[in-house]
Amino acid sequence: MRILRIAFIAFITGFSGAMMPGPMLALTIGQVAVLGFWAAPVIVAGHAALELLVVIGLVLGLRVVLAKTAVRGAIGILGGAALLYMGYDMVRGAADLQLETGNVASMPWAKLMLAGAAVCIANPYFIAWWATIGAGQVAHTNPQTVGEYVAFYLGHELSDLTWYCFVAVVVVLGKQRLQLGWLIAACGVIVILLGIWFIYAGVRFAIGRQAEAEKTAADRLGGTTQH
Repeated sequence: MRILRIAFIAFITGFSGAMMPGPMLALTIGQVAVLGFWAAPVIVAGHAALELLVVIGLVLGLRVVLAKTAVRGAIGILGGAALLYMGYDMVRGAADLQLETGNVASMPWAKLMLAGAAVCIANPYFIAWWATIGAGQVAHTNPQTVGEYVAFYLGHELSDLTWYCFVAVVVVLGKQRLQLGWLIAACGVIVILLGIWFIYAGVRFAIGRQAEAEKTAADRLGGTTQH
């Protein structure tokens, strides 16, 4: 159940990044228009390969740091605040989002996969997302085993795959005006609720840390008094 919970949280919060309009969405729309549906999974595969490196670096860099309850609380609050903002931004911009296929040149499949990674490297939002929400997820779910880390990674990538395959279906069906506005808005609301949950959990960590410190100080004071 813990593995499923970690995968589910990663899946839901992953939509806060996947659904934001940006270069990866533009690349997907253009290439699906000329290559067909399967361009979307290929682009996501390149994106996933890059994120595997990011997750490995994140885990290795945070493993020792996240052992500290106060740090987990602070990162959880920061990630929750980022989720609140991004969820609000999704709801606000959903009504104005449109599909523009345009005229673009097709790419070979190998180049398309590399492009899926390259557009993320060039997008400052990608780094900002992982530095706040991504780190917040790790702090909140606190994976302990290889299986739990894999669940975290696969849950996140499944949200990207789900969204971009859905966009690909819309493009293939030839709908120029996005019928995705309500879906984006609904997911934005879910992301906002999840952000509140992250902040609540972070505050609990922080309060727990403070209570622990106070208890330790009281114990020491009591020991000193007895002497």
